[in-house]
Amino acid sequence: MVGRAVYMLLGDPAVALSEARRVLRPGGSLAFTAFTTPDQNPWFAEPAAVLIQRGHLAPPQPGAPGVFSLGDPERVRALVNGAGFSEPLTEQVDFVFHYVDEHDAWKAIVDLNGPLAVIIKGLSDDERNVIRHAVLDGFSPFRDLDASYRVRAQALAVHADYN
Repeated sequence: MVGRAVYMLLGDPAVALSEARRVLRPGGSLAFTAFTTPDQNPWFAEPAAVLIQRGHLAPPQPGAPGVFSLGDPERVRALVNGAGFSEPLTEQVDFVFHYVDEHDAWKAIVDLNGPLAVIIKGLSDDERNVIRHAVLDGFSPFRDLDASYRVRAQALAVHADYN
């Protein structure tokens, strides 16, 4: 069973993982990814922080579903073991989101970042422009000499077997 960045968004990942084990055949495997922590994922954390600072998004609640809810390998281990799988193998995977310029970076945010995109699209043109400039300023450490951006990201890759 494979899940890409899905369990972190579910209301009760423990139940979801238990259900995954229930429907998996003996000898099967579970594999999924989840983003790690905000400091390792500025591609999402920076726009979210700007929206929080501007009063358009509430700060995340500890333990609530969200992009970073399964960023702690120990929590993942406890959930996977609790669902009856073998001891999970985990690996932190570093990668970058490459944007050719500021327009590409902004387009990725408003087209792909789910709940953030919904909020941004609902703002007035003036407020959206303020948010855009603040986010791109936050991305400045990731801007290359050719005006492209290489914004770092990190996910946790998880694999466990049917126990």
